[in-house]
Amino acid sequence: MNVPFLHPMVLAAAVMAAAPGWTEGTSGRNCPQALAGYGTTDRRVLLEFAGSADLSFSVILEGRDGRFDGFVFPSEEEGGMAGVILDDCPDGDVTGAELEACTVWQGPVRTVDANGNAGNLPASNGTAAGYLQLEGLAAALDERAPDLTDGLPAKEIDRLTLLACLE
Repeated sequence: MNVPFLHPMVLAAAVMAAAPGWTEGTSGRNCPQALAGYGTTDRRVLLEFAGSADLSFSVILEGRDGRFDGFVFPSEEEGGMAGVILDDCPDGDVTGAELEACTVWQGPVRTVDANGNAGNLPASNGTAAGYLQLEGLAAALDERAPDLTDGLPAKEIDRLTLLACLE
Protein backbone atom coordinates (compact mmCIF):
# COMPACT_ATOMS: atom_id res chain seq x y z
CA MET A 1 0.00 0.00 0.00
CA ASN A 2 1.40 3.39 -0.94
CA VAL A 3 0.53 5.86 1.82
CA PRO A 4 1.50 9.52 1.26
CA PHE A 5 2.80 11.85 3.96
CA LEU A 6 0.12 12.47 6.55
CA HIS A 7 -0.49 15.77 8.30
CA PRO A 8 0.06 15.88 12.08
CA MET A 9 -2.78 14.24 13.96
CA VAL A 10 -5.36 16.59 15.39
CA LEU A 11 -8.23 15.20 17.44
CA ALA A 12 -11.68 16.72 17.11
CA ALA A 13 -13.00 18.38 20.24
CA ALA A 14 -16.73 18.28 19.61
CA VAL A 15 -19.04 15.31 19.47
CA MET A 16 -21.70 15.87 16.85
CA ALA A 17 -24.50 13.80 18.33
CA ALA A 18 -26.33 16.18 20.65
CA ALA A 19 -23.21 18.21 21.41
CA PRO A 20 -23.57 21.86 22.34
CA GLY A 21 -22.56 24.12 19.48
CA TRP A 22 -23.87 21.94 16.67
CA THR A 23 -26.64 23.34 14.53
CA GLU A 24 -28.67 20.49 13.10
CA GLY A 25 -30.46 20.46 9.78
CA THR A 26 -28.13 23.08 8.38
CA SER A 27 -27.79 23.68 4.70
CA GLY A 28 -24.24 24.11 3.50
CA ARG A 29 -24.91 27.78 2.75
CA ASN A 30 -23.87 29.03 6.19
CA CYS A 31 -21.42 26.33 7.20
CA PRO A 32 -17.72 26.32 6.31
CA GLN A 33 -16.36 22.91 5.28
CA ALA A 34 -13.98 22.86 8.29
CA LEU A 35 -16.98 22.84 10.67
CA ALA A 36 -19.25 20.43 8.82
CA GLY A 37 -20.62 17.22 10.31
CA TYR A 38 -21.80 14.35 8.10
CA GLY A 39 -23.40 11.01 8.74
CA THR A 40 -25.89 8.35 7.89
CA THR A 41 -29.51 9.35 8.38
CA ASP A 42 -29.75 7.21 11.52
CA ARG A 43 -26.48 8.73 12.82
CA ARG A 44 -24.83 5.35 13.38
CA VAL A 45 -21.85 6.58 11.34
CA LEU A 46 -20.70 10.18 11.84
CA LEU A 47 -17.85 12.11 10.24
CA GLU A 48 -17.05 15.48 11.78
CA PHE A 49 -14.43 17.93 10.64
CA ALA A 50 -12.29 19.34 13.45
CA GLY A 51 -12.46 23.01 12.49
CA SER A 52 -8.86 23.15 11.28
CA ALA A 53 -7.49 24.49 8.02
CA ASP A 54 -6.05 21.06 7.14
CA LEU A 55 -9.57 19.53 7.21
CA SER A 56 -8.70 16.81 9.71
CA PHE A 57 -11.75 14.90 10.92
CA SER A 58 -13.01 12.11 13.15
CA VAL A 59 -15.25 9.17 12.37
CA ILE A 60 -17.52 7.93 15.14
CA LEU A 61 -19.45 4.66 15.05
CA GLU A 62 -22.43 4.25 17.33
CA GLY A 63 -21.69 1.58 19.93
CA ARG A 64 -17.90 1.83 19.57
CA ASP A 65 -15.74 3.58 22.14
CA GLY A 66 -13.36 6.12 20.70
CA ARG A 67 -12.97 7.69 17.30
CA PHE A 68 -11.10 7.00 14.13
CA ASP A 69 -8.77 9.86 13.12
CA GLY A 70 -9.09 11.16 9.56
CA PHE A 71 -6.94 13.37 7.38
CA VAL A 72 -7.40 14.99 3.98
CA PHE A 73 -4.51 15.74 1.64
CA PRO A 74 -3.97 16.76 -2.00
CA SER A 75 -3.56 13.81 -4.34
CA GLU A 76 -2.56 13.99 -7.98
CA GLU A 77 -3.33 10.27 -8.25
CA GLU A 78 -6.94 10.82 -7.14
CA GLY A 79 -7.33 14.03 -9.16
CA GLY A 80 -8.18 16.24 -6.19
CA MET A 81 -8.28 15.43 -2.51
CA ALA A 82 -7.75 12.07 -0.88
CA GLY A 83 -8.31 10.98 2.66
CA VAL A 84 -7.19 8.40 5.14
CA ILE A 85 -8.91 7.08 8.26
CA LEU A 86 -6.71 5.62 10.98
CA ASP A 87 -7.45 3.56 14.07
CA ASP A 88 -5.14 3.63 17.07
CA CYS A 89 -1.87 4.24 15.24
CA PRO A 90 1.28 4.23 17.36
CA ASP A 91 2.72 7.61 18.36
CA GLY A 92 5.92 8.92 16.82
CA ASP A 93 7.64 7.42 13.81
CA VAL A 94 5.80 4.44 12.41
CA THR A 95 6.89 1.82 9.92
CA GLY A 96 4.98 1.17 6.72
CA ALA A 97 3.68 -2.08 8.21
CA GLU A 98 2.44 -0.31 11.35
CA LEU A 99 0.74 2.37 9.27
CA GLU A 100 -0.89 -0.23 7.06
CA ALA A 101 -2.15 -2.14 10.11
CA CYS A 102 -3.85 0.94 11.59
CA THR A 103 -5.29 2.25 8.29
CA VAL A 104 -9.04 1.69 8.18
CA TRP A 105 -9.71 3.35 4.80
CA GLN A 106 -7.88 5.40 2.17
CA GLY A 107 -9.20 6.87 -1.05
CA PRO A 108 -10.58 9.89 -2.86
CA VAL A 109 -12.73 12.41 -0.98
CA ARG A 110 -15.31 13.90 -3.28
CA THR A 111 -18.48 15.90 -2.89
CA VAL A 112 -21.82 15.16 -4.49
CA ASP A 113 -24.50 17.77 -5.14
CA ALA A 114 -28.27 17.27 -5.06
CA ASN A 115 -28.21 16.30 -8.76
CA GLY A 116 -25.59 13.58 -8.21
CA ASN A 117 -22.71 15.52 -9.77
CA ALA A 118 -19.31 14.81 -8.21
CA GLY A 119 -16.91 17.61 -7.30
CA ASN A 120 -13.83 18.43 -5.29
CA LEU A 121 -13.85 19.00 -1.54
CA PRO A 122 -14.12 22.74 -0.77
CA ALA A 123 -11.32 24.53 1.08
CA SER A 124 -11.72 24.75 4.84
CA ASN A 125 -13.42 28.17 4.62
CA GLY A 126 -15.52 27.22 1.57
CA THR A 127 -19.21 26.37 1.78
CA ALA A 128 -19.78 22.86 3.13
CA ALA A 129 -20.79 20.26 0.59
CA GLY A 130 -24.22 18.64 0.92
CA TYR A 131 -22.79 15.12 0.59
CA LEU A 132 -19.35 13.52 0.95
CA GLN A 133 -18.47 10.54 -1.23
CA LEU A 134 -15.91 8.16 0.33
CA GLU A 135 -16.01 5.17 -1.98
CA GLY A 136 -15.36 1.90 -0.19
CA LEU A 137 -15.84 3.30 3.33
CA ALA A 138 -18.70 0.90 4.07
CA ALA A 139 -16.61 -2.15 3.19
CA ALA A 140 -13.65 -0.85 5.22
CA LEU A 141 -15.79 -0.15 8.30
CA ASP A 142 -17.47 -3.53 7.94
CA GLU A 143 -14.04 -5.19 8.18
CA ARG A 144 -13.22 -3.26 11.39
CA ALA A 145 -16.61 -3.37 13.09
CA PRO A 146 -19.05 -5.68 11.27
CA ASP A 147 -21.52 -5.72 14.16
CA LEU A 148 -21.74 -1.91 14.17
CA THR A 149 -22.42 -1.44 10.47
CA ASP A 150 -24.79 -4.42 10.14
CA GLY A 151 -28.00 -3.45 8.38
CA LEU A 152 -26.73 -0.09 7.11
CA PRO A 153 -26.83 0.24 3.32
CA ALA A 154 -23.29 0.56 1.95
CA LYS A 155 -24.45 3.34 -0.37
CA GLU A 156 -25.47 5.46 2.63
CA ILE A 157 -22.11 4.98 4.38
CA ASP A 158 -20.12 5.70 1.21
CA ARG A 159 -22.18 8.88 0.60
CA LEU A 160 -22.57 10.72 3.91
CA THR A 161 -25.13 13.51 4.27
CA LEU A 162 -24.44 16.94 5.78
CA LEU A 163 -26.20 16.80 9.15
CA ALA A 164 -24.79 19.64 11.24
CA CYS A 165 -22.42 22.56 11.57
CA LEU A 166 -20.23 23.36 14.57
CA GLU A 167 -20.76 27.00 15.52
